[in-house]
Amino acid sequence: EPTAAPEDFGAAAAQNRFKFIFDIFVKAIATPSSPIFLFLDDLQWADELSLQLISALVKDSDLTHFLFIGSYRANEIDDAHPFTLQLDELKRKDVPITNINVECLSREN
Repeated sequence: EPTAAPEDFGAAAAQNRFKFIFDIFVKAIATPSSPIFLFLDDLQWADELSLQLISALVKDSDLTHFLFIGSYRANEIDDAHPFTLQLDELKRKDVPITNINVECLSREN
């Protein structure tokens, strides 16, 4: 017996479902004996949806045994950059953020 085609709720609903399922997945695999450390480099090149996914994970106070570390090139972003906007949002939500500024390294370093 054929079933009805799934309803299309639009891109925003699909993105919200993906963030929700990804959050549940990370919670399921991040344990005291197997914590998750996620490092992403060059966040200045990340698309807005990826930044939203990262933001959702780090804002989730129920997500334990998870540490996110990100790096970006400060000289490649400005106040209107999507990464800056997400970072400002995290600060407004009092998400703990530690900044470590690394200057350009020379050959002697």
